[in-house]
Amino acid sequence: MSKCLLMFAWEYEGYHSERGTALVRRIRQVAESFNNNGWQVVVIHKDQRNECKEKPYLINIEKNGIKRISMKLDAPIEDFDKSVLLRKLETFYYVTFKGDRSHKWAAKVQEHFDSFGIKPDYILAFYTPRVPLYLGSHYSKKLGVPWIADIQDPLLGGISKAAYQLCVNWSKKTLKSAKSVVHVSPEWAKMDGEIIGRKIETIRHAIPDKISAPLTKPDADFMSAFKDSFNIFYGGSLSANIQSLELLKRVTLAAIAKGAKVHILVAGNMNAFTLFKNEFGDEIVKHLGWLTPEQMNQYIMHCNCTLVVPWSKERIGIPSKFYELCIFPKPIWIIGNDLGAFDTLLAEWKHPKINIDSFEYQMNALEQAIDGDYSKMFTVDKCNSHLLKANEIYNEYIKLMTP
Repeated sequence: MSKCLLMFAWEYEGYHSERGTALVRRIRQVAESFNNNGWQVVVIHKDQRNECKEKPYLINIEKNGIKRISMKLDAPIEDFDKSVLLRKLETFYYVTFKGDRSHKWAAKVQEHFDSFGIKPDYILAFYTPRVPLYLGSHYSKKLGVPWIADIQDPLLGGISKAAYQLCVNWSKKTLKSAKSVVHVSPEWAKMDGEIIGRKIETIRHAIPDKISAPLTKPDADFMSAFKDSFNIFYGGSLSANIQSLELLKRVTLAAIAKGAKVHILVAGNMNAFTLFKNEFGDEIVKHLGWLTPEQMNQYIMHCNCTLVVPWSKERIGIPSKFYELCIFPKPIWIIGNDLGAFDTLLAEWKHPKINIDSFEYQMNALEQAIDGDYSKMFTVDKCNSHLLKANEIYNEYIKLMTP
């Protein structure tokens, strides 16, 4: 009889919110990797798309046999009708005992869990938010089975200074029972390991096979406006608090001043577009809005390169979008104020060094790319080390699960 893996996750690719990064894809990759190796896989996630309708939960069996349980949350996590004081008191309560306000969803899972008849041999729980970790710890103890915590963001992310120690205490207590704790980068593994007082392993995001050419092209009128320019694609979020566009702006405007025609095509939320527009203006930056995977494929294939802006403040890690962009046969322009995470990754992947925060290097990189030479930008083909593929994730977890 095959073993059963139970997974707790806030989001699950294909049934999640508009986010489409490696953070969400990783969870599906893990489920499919175990499923392909003969495990029965059950994934419990939040209903992000109202597929439950009036039901408290919906059980689906996917074509590959994975059982997916979508759990509805009736009430909003934040109740803004309450007084500020009451909301603060509630926040301190959740951070102290439950992890965060998403425990309102966890309560729904606990209410109906026994009716699912799940008898797992192992449990995987994915952060963010914190409540899947709570569920992993809770059902590990209740069912007497081991569990692994997969952490994809810093444990203290989004926590105010006033609640800092409360979150530290909660994290130590909750993760103490985990057989292993996994992070997506060695920098975060070291940082959070010091916080909770235990070793944290690293399993980076997996790199899927390169995506095939799109079936259709972007809007012809739209793309005709960019046919004679060097087009840079940026997709996803952007935060002025932890990312800097200063070097990108200096290099791009310097190239334009020399006669180059450059456009930055921004897909995703309005916040990212607004930040780019404020720095570069309407003539350089164009907003594509939210794109489906097929549309994203279309635009990237018709751009010269994609763009990643490193985290330059507070977060010593790799933006998950970087791993998503690795599936496209396009160079990735990494430019900004990297705190060292990309240096670690490039060395690990045996890719030629990129001087990410050097004006002279990046100016030369852009000018060469405009002439068709992308040798100073990142490409997967220049990596001389084996990169973790989606179908190999199972092996990485099994190493941690076996005695």
